[in-house]
Amino acid sequence: MKNKEPEKMYRLLFIFGIWFVQTNILFAQMPERKAMLGLRIHTVDGAQQVDSIVAGSTAAKAGIQKQDLITQFNGLPVPQTEDFLRRASEVRSRETVHFTVKRKGKLLELSTSAIARPYLELSGADVRYGWLSAVGCNIRKIVYVPKGQSRTPGIFFVPGYNCGSIENYPDNFNGKMIEAWVKAGFTVYTLEKSGLGDSYGCKPCVEVDLQNDIELFEQGLKDFMALKEIDPNHIFIWGHSMGGIIAPLIAQHTPVKGIMVFGTVFRPWSEFLPEMHRVQKPLLDSISLADAEIFVRNMHQIYDEFFLQKKSPEELHRNPKYKSLVESELEYMPGKTSMWGRHWRFWQQLDSIDLAAAWENIDAQVLVMHGASDFIQCSALEPYLIHEAVNHAHPGNATLKIIPDIDHLMMKSKDFKEAARNMNEKAYLNGNFNPALAEETVRWMNSRMLK
Repeated sequence: MKNKEPEKMYRLLFIFGIWFVQTNILFAQMPERKAMLGLRIHTVDGAQQVDSIVAGSTAAKAGIQKQDLITQFNGLPVPQTEDFLRRASEVRSRETVHFTVKRKGKLLELSTSAIARPYLELSGADVRYGWLSAVGCNIRKIVYVPKGQSRTPGIFFVPGYNCGSIENYPDNFNGKMIEAWVKAGFTVYTLEKSGLGDSYGCKPCVEVDLQNDIELFEQGLKDFMALKEIDPNHIFIWGHSMGGIIAPLIAQHTPVKGIMVFGTVFRPWSEFLPEMHRVQKPLLDSISLADAEIFVRNMHQIYDEFFLQKKSPEELHRNPKYKSLVESELEYMPGKTSMWGRHWRFWQQLDSIDLAAAWENIDAQVLVMHGASDFIQCSALEPYLIHEAVNHAHPGNATLKIIPDIDHLMMKSKDFKEAARNMNEKAYLNGNFNPALAEETVRWMNSRMLK
């Protein structure tokens, strides 16, 4: 009888060889991890002044010092903070970076090879990095799984509008919420926006519109529900601020156990903005309510043409009556497409969303929360309207909670004035997180799972 053992061995070697080649091709195609620049900056006279440097970062290695004024990064000027952040977000480890800085009146050229960001860790969790192919590119996802647990309930995380990486979460309120949820036994799924973090082949976040975000989080939610680590019957969506607008939209065709939103809006953006200005202008610009009213009335026509007639900032800028306000309030400069941190089309699309219909279409449990000290989403009318819309279509499905002493950034603040001061002083960096919000979400989710 013919000995088939050598044949089996060759077959195994052949299969192993294919696997080895495919695996090495895969890793060869993966880009280097994004770099850790390690800077906190703000704009001063068309350059970026350094407020602080993270020890062990690329900036520290290059010799950047506090109070340095960065005039160029990789040979290009950085007149606005977003210019620097956009270019810095494209740097990957091992690449050479160049800083032109002004220090005590002298120009210096500083260069070094970029240092990779460390991978995130969280006590009590397995932090799993992965990829999601969506919106025409490869998006980094990070999933926090409670150690030693399986088939856990899950939370799909939808953040606010800004272009900040999910790897910054440990430094702010988002990380505190995730930590509380993991401790309570929930798996948490986070997803970068286009072009952020390690993501590659993507358009920059500031250049994509709201529809891109919605499509991305729709695909992310489906990806999350397919993970073997979670119980697909107990999935909750968390939406903070702008995330609370996206949450009901992505749940339209993907049923979930519940939706939790905090600090979000219900009315069209063009209706909410004037109210926000009336609250924020006196707080942040130290003007009277009478002067704030004059400002709001001057903005009405601009907002009408921008949001309702869908004119671009460039078109509005051509009108001599609008020019100065378009520059100061819509942040317009010739050739610039970003506005308030996103592409200007993002805001027009936001205003066109019918959130009343979206919330009435949700047949899931809903927890609507509002911070009594939230001067950013400053209106208690917004959560009330969400609560009423859900319960009108599905009586009893929505719960409304007004939480005292908490602001939009989840800090302990007794009122609007203290919240504005805490935001300006970045009090959340000093442990000013208010755990009441996390505690409320955990109690509510546990009660929903018992039903």
